[in-house]
Amino acid sequence: MVALLLLGPRAHPWRGQVSLPPVPQDPAALDAWIADRERAAGPLRPDTRARIVWADPAHPARTACAMVYLHGFTASQGEGAPVHADLARAFGCNLYLARLPGHGLRAPDAMRGLSAAGLMQGAAAALAIGRAIGDRVVLIGTSTGGALALALAAQHPRAVAGLVLWSPLVRERDDRLDPLFRPWGVPLMWLVHNHGHAVTHEPAMGPIWTGDVHLDGYVALAELTRGQMTRATFRRVTAPVFLGYYDRDPAHQDPTVSVAAMLAMFDQLGTPPQARRKVDFPGADSHVIVSPLRSHAAAAVCRATRDALHDLMGLDPAPGAGPAPCAGVAAPARGSQPDSGG
Repeated sequence: MVALLLLGPRAHPWRGQVSLPPVPQDPAALDAWIADRERAAGPLRPDTRARIVWADPAHPARTACAMVYLHGFTASQGEGAPVHADLARAFGCNLYLARLPGHGLRAPDAMRGLSAAGLMQGAAAALAIGRAIGDRVVLIGTSTGGALALALAAQHPRAVAGLVLWSPLVRERDDRLDPLFRPWGVPLMWLVHNHGHAVTHEPAMGPIWTGDVHLDGYVALAELTRGQMTRATFRRVTAPVFLGYYDRDPAHQDPTVSVAAMLAMFDQLGTPPQARRKVDFPGADSHVIVSPLRSHAAAAVCRATRDALHDLMGLDPAPGAGPAPCAGVAAPARGSQPDSGG
């Protein structure tokens, strides 16, 4: 009986490595390759498909720097809009809007079979696309996307010229996923927290965030954070880093991820102190600090990120880039959207 108890199924930290897959280098061939992959993934929710936003759509070509946006758990690329596009336009960068495995699909059990390895492989493909469309690549990640960006920067330091981390999932708040690592933790989560059902059903946050999550998705997050979000990983990150987060006071701070874990990660980075910057946005009132649909500080996040891209990562404004970035980013009405996602 004791052996049966101790050998019960549980989650395990994933400490694997990923390689960057080959991708087409010709712009037209790369666009077609991405479109084929998205069609093969299955029916997608509106505006969730992965795609490249070319700096000059009439003449798609490699730019001096490319930006790659990695969205958060349950989310899609709209989570970072319009800020990611504003910043790419301001600096004349091509922009790749990734869609992580298991995300953006219409199926309620889309995350069935999702794993930490699968998430990392999806992020590695996004980085490979970034390298195909830019001489340098800046990875921008929200929440889970931030964790993936950190892991990629540690495993492929020469491929990443800079990191923008908006509320990265270094560890979930209050270690809520810890029970998954105990014997029988996974089936007990199904039974106790979801009444034996494999898929959680919560109200969707419009087309950007889904409320349907297969419990495999939570296991993947647990195994990714415990296996990759470690001191050893952070020490291998040497690229310039911008960290943005929400922390007004103990009663008003990020409700989804641990602020303490983010700040500890920042101090453990191998990046030289002069090449890293952290900014608190106490008025955000949201985990998703960059989305004007959720955050009351989205414009401030955009401006601070713009400054970090220039000061830390050496990006210069593109001549004739059009309207100033961040000018059109507006905050939602107070209380208009609940906070969730990761």
